[in-house]
Amino acid sequence: MSRALRYAPPLASRDLIVRPRLLDALRSRFERPLTAVVAPAGFGKTTLLGQAVSENALSPAGEDRWLTCQRDDTTLSVLASGAFAAVGLSVPVPEDPRQAAVAVAEALWGAAPRHVALVLDDVHLVTRGSPAGEFLGHLIEELPRNGHLVLASRPPLPLSVSRLVATGDAVVLREGDLQFREDEVAAFAESRGVPPELLSDVGGWPALAELTATAGPFAVSGYVWEELLTQLSPERRHALALLVAVGGADEEIAAALLGRDVDLRSLLDGLPLVVRSRSGWWSLHGLWAAALQHHLDSGQVAEARRTAAAVLRGRGQYQEAMGLLLDAQAWEDVRRLVVEVCECCTALVPTDVLESWLRRFPLEVQQSPEGLLLAAMAAEPTSPGAAEELLVQALAGAHGDPDLRYACLNALVQLAFWGKDRQRMQFLLQELEELAAAGHPGAPAFVALVRGGEARSTDEVRSALANPSLMSRTALNSVQHPVQQWLHAHLVLLRLGDASTGEVLARRALSHPATTMHGVSRGLLLESFRLRGRLEEAERLLPYLLGDMRPDKVLTSPDLVPCAISVLDVLGRHGEAAELLGRFRPVLGASPVAWAPHARTLAEAFHALSGGAEDQAATTLRSIVPSNGGRLSGAQRVSPIALPLLYVLLPELRERWDADPPPGALADLYAGARALVQLREHGSTAAAGALPSSVWPVLRALLPVPWVAELALGMVAAGQDGARALIEDLGPAARATLRAQAATAPPTLAATARSLLRAIPAVPNARLHLRVLGPLELRRDGGVVTAPELRRERVRQLLGYLLLHDRPTRTAITSELWPDLDDAAAGRNLRVTLAYLQNLLEPDRGELDPPYFLRSAGPVLHLVTDGALEIDVLQFERALDEAARLERQGAPSAALSSYLRAVELWGGDLLADVTGASWLEWERDRLRSRFVSSAVRAGNLLLARGDTTTARTLAERALRADDCSEDAHQLLVAVHLADGDLGDAHRALRRCQQMLRELGVPPQPRTRALAQRLTPRG
Repeated sequence: MSRALRYAPPLASRDLIVRPRLLDALRSRFERPLTAVVAPAGFGKTTLLGQAVSENALSPAGEDRWLTCQRDDTTLSVLASGAFAAVGLSVPVPEDPRQAAVAVAEALWGAAPRHVALVLDDVHLVTRGSPAGEFLGHLIEELPRNGHLVLASRPPLPLSVSRLVATGDAVVLREGDLQFREDEVAAFAESRGVPPELLSDVGGWPALAELTATAGPFAVSGYVWEELLTQLSPERRHALALLVAVGGADEEIAAALLGRDVDLRSLLDGLPLVVRSRSGWWSLHGLWAAALQHHLDSGQVAEARRTAAAVLRGRGQYQEAMGLLLDAQAWEDVRRLVVEVCECCTALVPTDVLESWLRRFPLEVQQSPEGLLLAAMAAEPTSPGAAEELLVQALAGAHGDPDLRYACLNALVQLAFWGKDRQRMQFLLQELEELAAAGHPGAPAFVALVRGGEARSTDEVRSALANPSLMSRTALNSVQHPVQQWLHAHLVLLRLGDASTGEVLARRALSHPATTMHGVSRGLLLESFRLRGRLEEAERLLPYLLGDMRPDKVLTSPDLVPCAISVLDVLGRHGEAAELLGRFRPVLGASPVAWAPHARTLAEAFHALSGGAEDQAATTLRSIVPSNGGRLSGAQRVSPIALPLLYVLLPELRERWDADPPPGALADLYAGARALVQLREHGSTAAAGALPSSVWPVLRALLPVPWVAELALGMVAAGQDGARALIEDLGPAARATLRAQAATAPPTLAATARSLLRAIPAVPNARLHLRVLGPLELRRDGGVVTAPELRRERVRQLLGYLLLHDRPTRTAITSELWPDLDDAAAGRNLRVTLAYLQNLLEPDRGELDPPYFLRSAGPVLHLVTDGALEIDVLQFERALDEAARLERQGAPSAALSSYLRAVELWGGDLLADVTGASWLEWERDRLRSRFVSSAVRAGNLLLARGDTTTARTLAERALRADDCSEDAHQLLVAVHLADGDLGDAHRALRRCQQMLRELGVPPQPRTRALAQRLTPRG
């Protein structure tokens, strides 16, 4: 099926009559959880839904998201991924049907206040009781108030709806409802230019009416199809039969079927029961299949399906291709497609799709070498032992078939790699080399990559990657298999330190239509950013990596865990790192992959180091040191963080690195680790001072924060004054490290640490909380501050100005606060006011101690707003920024908590008791607008969840802040409607309409829609 027809209603090839009685029932789909259209083929279900979607687009009562079901939708990953795409989710599909349904329901809920209907056509293709059928059942249970489901199906529906119908939460249109009424027959006849009498015997069946009108007045009842087909040339009938056999086509598939270029528009022009997509995919109604069933013999049908499948296979549309081949019972082609999908270590479709294919295979195909290969790939993630047995059997039957042998050997290599069975690996590689020598096109590159992975030295890796098969398949060559792209990226990144090429290869793997390699490829892309010091880009990619980290993926890709944990800790998100580590520790323990313990240990050690528990980290790392004192090459191949952690904390491993330093960007990590050891063990700052500034961002992105602070201290001590910026960037964590160094480091470093500590103000013991949303209020350790300085208007104005302007100059401040004074007088006033403000903020500060909260750097003043000074407006904005981030990630439930936290902080207009110039008024307007928007958004989410009481409170608060907010008026009207309080709803709507008239502004579509709901029908 075309993606265009999957996610959009088809376009009718002929004009359709409008059926208001049915469209009215469907228009009310936005007022109930479920609407279903259930009737046999030919009753116009798809046509009706398409019309309803089109009519709604002209006068929206909500939004429609379309999904046409296909045969593979019995599989959860296929149906749920379709639903995810329809509602705009780009995260992986959970394995559990309920979790998948909850994710879709959350996406619908996140669209509030908009009502969204997920329209599923051809739902009869979803088998009752299948995982996909369970998903639909759970989705109906989880729907929010603004979420709606519309199903079109041949009878029976694959789920029970009787309870919903009984409670008024569902409406089902059935065959009797879809039959043409007398007036509709007349309207249809007029649209087709035929007399109504011609259609008197169609029995209200829309498809038969269409066929009869097309066949003409000489068609005999019961022989309409025959009459219609006699009007077509034999060549045209043959072409139509081919298109029907394969379920539709675009120009490429049609050309392959007919052996020539073909204009589908001309071929299908004037025919009934034909639809198309905007992208050029044409599909004939299922009734055509019965009419044309004798125009092709079974061999011709099978050949047509094989031909179309070959085109789809070339596009990477493996599921669609397999569906056609299974229908054709083309078992040789099926076996070849299995080999292609399972060719290189990881299958190119999800495991549950492999299982669904296997169930449709006859016994002889299941027991064939290809069937055994497919079964092994489905079992591999959770039962590697069983998978190996199946692969050995498959390999034994693969003599004479190089492609099949290649696929089996690839999968066995992966199992040997997981089990760290080097002897088995060498045997398998010899087998693969024989295939390469015999001319297999993929074997040389794969052997070279595996040899590179097994290589012990950098030179050996380079030699392996210099293989002509890889050199000819450059990093930009899209022919390379995505698994090979990933393996190539892994080698150049973690063995050669070539972050630029690693990025190219990781992006290439991500661009492949098969998504099974996307998680690990995204992890490598993130590491390529960090190895070049691009921490901000890594941070932007992190949410997508976290979304990829499902238990089934981490089970076979444990390296994702230290990647995610170390990034979270580097960013200071220690709570999230701890939660993630706790969640995946059992998964890593159950992993069949030999390096899973290394991945867990690296993640735990990095997390401990980030919290200052260095002894614990060293003990953790020592637990994986081999008894022979090896270099822990497995750990190094898991993550780039392994190198500095092992070098610094395990001295016995350093000699080998010192004798053979790592290449590329890894050399920066090695240099940083050596510099840290020199500082600690020899008190020498030479190595730290020699670190070029280009290396600093790499160390910041990949080392634990305390280590970065320690290195920055060494750099400053060595005369690298620019390193002070590193310490400032680290914030309070740097000061903790500096205190420890001042007490324990060698004299030079200790003196520098004390100097930095004197220059870096100490965090005050008292905690301040400043409220500026509403009247200004300052609290110290919970008690309200009543100091006389706070009653001074200029002090409050200066505090407000410093809060709202980042690092202003003294000149800018005096021009705003004392615009009528000359520079000297204004400067004196500023100095006096600053003294008052400093005394207000830090009354116990010593005269020689640098101020912490209010700092001066030449002409620039800076108000420090960290954890020691909590300011409600900053908390308010952070909460709203966090809500926006969570919304972008598709997590409205988490976003709601942030919205409610922000709304709770709102106490009124900014600095309500402070008079100010335009800068204050503008900021008040901006923050008021953010409050109203957040209150309305939270109210709409709560309303969609059924909490009308809190939603009403938020609407009323928003209106008190801005009675001209149409969105807030809409929310209040919607709340009253949800409560069934029509009187209050009418009054709230009239207030909204009056406000709009006074402003001279036309109502928004939602206001009109609410008014329409309050207007009695009929």
